[in-house]
Amino acid sequence: MGFDFNSLDHVFFMREALKEAELAMKAGERPIGAVIVHRGKIVGRGKAEHLEKHSRFAHAELNALLATAQSLYDFPHDDAVIYTTLEPCEMCLGAIVMSDVVNHVVYSLADNWINPKPMFEIPHVQRHIYNYLGGVLEEESAALWTQCRPDELLLIREGHK
Repeated sequence: MGFDFNSLDHVFFMREALKEAELAMKAGERPIGAVIVHRGKIVGRGKAEHLEKHSRFAHAELNALLATAQSLYDFPHDDAVIYTTLEPCEMCLGAIVMSDVVNHVVYSLADNWINPKPMFEIPHVQRHIYNYLGGVLEEESAALWTQCRPDELLLIREGHK
């Protein structure tokens, strides 16, 4: 039985990523959360932890990748998916590609401020990311930003003007 990306319950897994985002928000961080799913099970979780870890590298996606790295190291990765509440920035997308752990990306809120979409013109990125799906529970993710950082939500939604 092969992997079927479209048969996954994207809403269920995005709700799990939103739980991580809520934890980040309660800690005073940006409300960004991520989970990594392999064979229908969550194998890694991460949330934004810039303040807690005093690190600009403590992005939710990187934390989820680090939490997952050991459990997926020896497995084929064509069926691993990262769910993140904000479209991954260039650093996180680069880490997803270079880690060779995850080949499918599902995000909630598109990031028109950073706008990493041009990275998909790079052939190496195209070889590693098989699915890139956005908009899953977008309004739920935006609601978290509205609660704590409405000015940043405006930038995320509208980009640079």
